[in-house]
Amino acid sequence: MTATTHHKALEDILGGLPVLAVALSGGVDSRFLVHMALRAGCRVVALHATGPHVAPRETLWARDWAQRTGVRLMLVEFDPLPIPAVTSGSPDRCYHCKRALMQALRRALPEDAACAPLCDGTNADDLAAHRPGLRALHECGVRSPLAEAGIHKAHIRTLGAATGLAAPEQAARPCLLTRLPYGMRPSAPLLRRLARAEAALEDMGLRDFRLRVRPGAPVLLQLGPSEAVAESGGTSPHPGDMLLTGTAGHLRRGIDAAVLRAALNDAGFPDADIASTDGVSGYFDRTTGGTPVTT
Repeated sequence: MTATTHHKALEDILGGLPVLAVALSGGVDSRFLVHMALRAGCRVVALHATGPHVAPRETLWARDWAQRTGVRLMLVEFDPLPIPAVTSGSPDRCYHCKRALMQALRRALPEDAACAPLCDGTNADDLAAHRPGLRALHECGVRSPLAEAGIHKAHIRTLGAATGLAAPEQAARPCLLTRLPYGMRPSAPLLRRLARAEAALEDMGLRDFRLRVRPGAPVLLQLGPSEAVAESGGTSPHPGDMLLTGTAGHLRRGIDAAVLRAALNDAGFPDADIASTDGVSGYFDRTTGGTPVTT
């Protein structure tokens, strides 16, 4: 099926939803859903959760985008850290967190949209990936119009660009809890440090990356394929830099490795390991098989 076919399927779905509420993370998927719903003439209430697991930059981006778009936005305070499965770093923490979040968003719906269906930006690619939160969406009666229409991430970027969606190439930035291994107790200060470090790296020009906290080892900076560089030369006090620095000692995007390390150090992550990886998503599921680490 072509992007045009999927576009028509989404229009048909949205045509049956004159009023809808959307869980707006600020990422490209949920923004695309709001964007297309507005184009379809739907009345949309966007709900954005704030809390220690959400990087402040994500909230600022969601607020700015909503203001520019003209969509009604509600900020909903939500702290998942006291949830037992999150506190313990359980492998099913995402399920419990997502379930509590969707319940909180539904409770926050304004009276004039209390009966509106709650929707999220899950797309067709997510259905084939390891997404424990999908079960929570189903149990909470949350609809995923993009997935229902068979729309994949590539369609979102293509259709978004064609219909005027801002930043359709936006890189994914999932919940900060995904930076921690299973079995590790999260804390608000640690999540703030991660958010600050990732914001600094993003300001340098990095897009396809994640920071991963590893108990008993330095934090890992994963760089995805789009951040790959040519073979390196020279020497470095950090062996991992050999994968990333060119002969002039710079990353492919023109980022000086010393500046990058200074930003990590400022956030409290000295001596970070840096490695190129085939992909940055699902790191702890791949490396531990969902088994909690001993902290």
